[in-house]
Amino acid sequence: MKTTTVVKNPQIISRAFSSFGPATILFSLVLLRSTQEAPAQNIYTMDVSSTVPWTDTGINIASGSQLDITASGLVAYALNIAMVNANGGDWTGAQFFADSVFPNTTTHSLIGKIGGTTDVGTGAPVPEGTPGNGPGFVGTSYSEVIPISGELFLGFNDEVGSFQDNSGSFLVTISVIPEPSTLALAGLGGLSFLLFHRRK
Repeated sequence: MKTTTVVKNPQIISRAFSSFGPATILFSLVLLRSTQEAPAQNIYTMDVSSTVPWTDTGINIASGSQLDITASGLVAYALNIAMVNANGGDWTGAQFFADSVFPNTTTHSLIGKIGGTTDVGTGAPVPEGTPGNGPGFVGTSYSEVIPISGELFLGFNDEVGSFQDNSGSFLVTISVIPEPSTLALAGLGGLSFLLFHRRK
């Protein structure tokens, strides 16, 4: 989320420049703008196995963060007879199975949740990555804002109890861009401090 604060009173700006100098004011403005336009980005690469429902990424996601995920590779299921990429699907043409980890999400796809543990039935699905694929769907390419805070888990949406005949893993790259509000507020606070003390 990008926000811009505009000071409309030219007299206040003028008095601030004369008291503190243009370099000091400019520094605060640059700090504020840079935190809005270039928030820190953290990138991780890991394997997500198809032989277990959930893999703990060890990544804590803050509410409001932008989460981008790309996934490559093929995994095998159904006694290693069928293969699928992270977008999932079933060799029968069926999209959903009632006993899957996420029953209302495309079967055999890469899925995600926030919070909980590696146990099925814990945590909250990440927002649907592609319309029509169900809550928690990540697939081969994902880019969504995460509304809650917690640990990120990625998994394989197979039928519970059927993971023993799977093989392979997806190679995933995870990019987390925190909401820049904290640093932006710091820059704005510094500018406000200067203006306030000049008016005293």
